[in-house]
Amino acid sequence: MKRNKRFLVIIVILSSIIGLFLFARVQGGDFLSELGPLIAAYRSIQNEYIEKVEPSQLMQGAIKGMIESLEDPYSHWMNAEVYEEMKQEKEGEFGGVGIQITIEDNFLTIISPLEGSPASKVGLEPRDRIIKINEESAEKITLTEAMRKLRGEPGTEVKMTIQRRQEKNPLEFTITRAIIKFPNIKEKTFKENIGYIKIVGFTNENTAEDLREALIRLKTMQVEALILDLRYNPGGLLTQAVEVADEFLSSGVIVSIKGRDSSQNQVYSAHQQGEGQNIPLIILINQGSASASEIVAGAIKENKRGILLGEKTFGKGTVQAIIPINKEGAITLTTAKYYTPSEISIEGEGIEPDIKVEAFKPTEEEKEILVKLKESKLIEEFLIQYPYWEQANLTSLRSELEEEGITVEKEFLQRFLRQEDENKDNDILNDPQLLEAIEILGN
Repeated sequence: MKRNKRFLVIIVILSSIIGLFLFARVQGGDFLSELGPLIAAYRSIQNEYIEKVEPSQLMQGAIKGMIESLEDPYSHWMNAEVYEEMKQEKEGEFGGVGIQITIEDNFLTIISPLEGSPASKVGLEPRDRIIKINEESAEKITLTEAMRKLRGEPGTEVKMTIQRRQEKNPLEFTITRAIIKFPNIKEKTFKENIGYIKIVGFTNENTAEDLREALIRLKTMQVEALILDLRYNPGGLLTQAVEVADEFLSSGVIVSIKGRDSSQNQVYSAHQQGEGQNIPLIILINQGSASASEIVAGAIKENKRGILLGEKTFGKGTVQAIIPINKEGAITLTTAKYYTPSEISIEGEGIEPDIKVEAFKPTEEEKEILVKLKESKLIEEFLIQYPYWEQANLTSLRSELEEEGITVEKEFLQRFLRQEDENKDNDILNDPQLLEAIEILGN
């Protein structure tokens, strides 16, 4: 059986080499001469290495080496198993901690934690650098390897060591994996007829349609202004970003895509009368807003359709294609860059807000308290016992926390409980950016 399997793998590799040979005949002699050392190295390893090596292992290693030579943080190899997991993620549900990651300055870096995910609940932040996963160094780890280590059965734990900017010492986090779902849209209203829509991600092909339906519902409620929240939105599908921007723009360029070959270049322009036309608009952004989020933010800003409020975005301005490689897996390959309507590339730069408002940032002492509170089981038990906890006396909870060595002021504990309570919407008192947007639109 093993012999037959090995024979089939060799046939696949020979077929690939024959294909490359035929391609070389078309491309010219240079390609074939460059391919020669690869074939020679393969033959030498198969004949001379001290142990037998599966041909598929060598082929995958060669592919990984080619991709790594590009030194592109967004291009990587996925074996068949990881590729299948990625397809499940695109369908909207998988098991893990809930973060989008990249390689930045040779460090494994968090783009954004997904809202409501285990990662966001323990306090992971955009641009946190992952130093260790389960006590193993993440220094030279690939994106594929990192994703494999972070994902797993719901209920199991993964330990992460994080180096946060402006922090002297690394931070330790123990995260319980869960089923990660990609909700598209969250909506609600505030006083003075202000509508609020949060787009959590652009990975789902129904994102724009869900936005459209939310806008229609808000219209029936007579909203007079809108806040579109793109904070901690790591991006997703280009098509959905274009359609979302098109809901608010009646004309003008949304985004342009430029590849290596000019024939790949595309310009996407607004053309339809969307449901978000003419309504006063503020878009909330921060350093966790990336990729597709930045397409929408850049289009709205440069077409002078609305106001960007918050903090500078992440700065991911490249387009990736997923290319299957036989049945071995697939490669994610950067194929183009995208540009704002004024022809500015935001890759590595990000988009500045029109109005800068920093998010609530706890002091060093409060950060230490937050870590202890997140680790304590008392908070979870309290929220289960008191679903309407705002009417409860917090004195006993504070006393129990003190017995665990956690001393916390009442106001700080209330803020933390609002953040942790999944039964309540994001509280305005915890959110100076949202509060500022409401005040501007209210006036």
